[in-house]
Amino acid sequence: MTQEQDSLSAAFSTPPSRARRFPAPSPALVVAVLALLSSGGLWLYQQQSNDKVQAQLGRQLASYAQKADEAGAREQAATERLRALEREIALLSGKQAEAQGQQATLTALYEALTRNETQRVLAELEQTLSFASQQLQLAGNVSAALVGLESVQDKLAQLDRPELIPVRKAVARDIDKLKSQPYLDVVGISAKLDTLVAGIDKLPLAVDGYRQPQASAPTAPEGHWFKRLALEAWNDLKQLVRIREMDKPEAMLLTPEQSFFLRENVKLRLLDARTALLLRNDGAFRADLSAAGDYLKNYFDGSAPQTRSTAASLKELSEESLAIPLPSLAESLAAVRGARTEAKGVRP
Repeated sequence: MTQEQDSLSAAFSTPPSRARRFPAPSPALVVAVLALLSSGGLWLYQQQSNDKVQAQLGRQLASYAQKADEAGAREQAATERLRALEREIALLSGKQAEAQGQQATLTALYEALTRNETQRVLAELEQTLSFASQQLQLAGNVSAALVGLESVQDKLAQLDRPELIPVRKAVARDIDKLKSQPYLDVVGISAKLDTLVAGIDKLPLAVDGYRQPQASAPTAPEGHWFKRLALEAWNDLKQLVRIREMDKPEAMLLTPEQSFFLRENVKLRLLDARTALLLRNDGAFRADLSAAGDYLKNYFDGSAPQTRSTAASLKELSEESLAIPLPSLAESLAAVRGARTEAKGVRP
């Protein structure tokens, strides 16, 4: 098509010869020329449009390439930051693992120390409870048992271990049981017995002849020396021989040495009664008081105020009842021993 356009241009550009005349162009030729010109213009227009599109695409591609480069740079920077964060996270993870290891070690050491302390305290508590149980069962000393249980309760509160809560509950129940027991004044009864023992030496014996003072002998009137002499002689004679009716002759035959041992026997009976009181032995307590009362009745002057007061005190003491059932501390002891066994079985 380019050659045809060149030939046509050459044809049109050649000036017509004056001597030679060409015939008038035919319409078909004109139409063909016009079509050819239109095709050339359309082709030029398309070429220009293509150039514009290509330029625009080039600019867009360059913009996209620039943006891609910028995105790549940003991605690379983000990757670098991500790697830095990963390194920091790895470092922090290492430090955290190290800290957790140290914490686990410290926790294990603390648990070991606490467990050893718990075992030591539980051993002391078991000894205290055993002593309190002995005081309660052998001597019936409720006060001493309560003091021991309360000290155990205080130590458990200071230790404050969750696994010892059952032990604290068992000790609290035993304390409530002891506080609800009927009260026996062991100290007061012991003091009364000690007072009676101290007063035995002051009690008059039947052999001492403790009686109301006799009326003085009549005196002879003044001036009758013979009658006065005869009266004094008669009074002296009556003092030599005295006839009495005795329903307990053995009480009048005591020698001073036997009187001493008699008083000591009464004291021993009262001391045995105090021992039976501490042991809560009701039968022995009443038997010793009854024996001491028999001694007073048979060998001491029953008409003396001291003897009557002592006999009344013995009767009052014999009415005291020592047969009070006492609870045991088996629950607290079992709880403490179970806690010690469990503490020994756990390894740190």
